[in-house]
This record gives sequence, C-alpha cells and structure tokens, in this order.
Amino acid sequence: MKLVGVECWADKYFFERLLNDKSLIRKESGDDAVIKGVVVSSKGNFSIGIVDVDKDKKIPSSFAKIYENNNTQIFKHNENCQFLILIGPRQFEHWINDYLKIKNCAVEDFGFISFVDFMKKSKSLKPENDERFKNLINFIFENFNGDENHILKLKRHLEYILEKKYQFNIDEFQNI
Repeated sequence: MKLVGVECWADKYFFERLLNDKSLIRKESGDDAVIKGVVVSSKGNFSIGIVDVDKDKKIPSSFAKIYENNNTQIFKHNENCQFLILIGPRQFEHWINDYLKIKNCAVEDFGFISFVDFMKKSKSLKPENDERFKNLINFIFENFNGDENHILKLKRHLEYILEKKYQFNIDEFQNI
C-alpha cells in the first residue's frame, strides 16, 4: 500500500531508497496533489505526504507542527494519523545540496555543470537513469549514516511514523 505521497520523480526515487521499500511511495502530480492526498483522499486513514518548502504551502489548520529543524518541518493532523512533511530550505534539490555541503561536496563533484543543471536533471521523468544523478544519490546513501544530519533524522522520523502508525506517540517521536 502506497502510504507516502511525494511530488516529483526525484523524490520518489530518493524516498524509495531511503525507506528501502518501493511499495510505500506514490508519485503525485505536484505539491497540491500530495497535500490533498493526505488531507482528503486518505479519508482520515494513515497517510504521509512529503513536499518541498518552496512557496507558501497551505498547511490545513487541522495540522499542528510537531517537529522542525533547518531542513525539515513535520506536521500531524490533530485527530488522525496523517502527516505532512516539508523539506527544504526551498526544494528537494536544496535539501540534498545542504547534505553535500556537510560533506564538503557539491553537485559539480558528480559531473553536473552547475546546481541549475542538477535541478533540471532531477525534474526529468527518470532522473535515476542519469549516471551523475545516480552517483550523487549513491554517495548520500553510502555516507549519511555516519554522522548526525537532516537526512538521517528524517529517516528515523519516517521509520517511527511508519512503524507506529496508529500507536504514534508524540513524546516518543520528539525524543528521536
């Protein structure tokens, strides 16, 4: 069952790998569709949506922020087990780039001409077919477990949410 909605193909590829389960991730047609998928289409059932921070997202008032760092904001529905996760500082690509900076790397180290070139490739239909994109993502997955960072933190949060589902405990969650 595809419990996690994402807004683009790069997000889908990345989060399938992060959670090590392709059956959990569904690609929606943009951020509004992801939010609608959680808020409306899931009909109060367990659901997670991951969208970029870019633009002013209209997070419904029935959701409260339960976690925030420089790269991630996590909201939970006040009554249901529904979650909206915003990553950034602006878009998925910036979220990835912030990790590369921690490792003293840049997208150019993986063969991209520029950050704009990386963004264009990540917006394509199958970004993982580009060796540069694939090598960059492989680098992240080979290295992110070694130290505290925003990707590892989100992985832990997602795993907790997916494991606990309806037994979600806000105090446990905030101590991750």
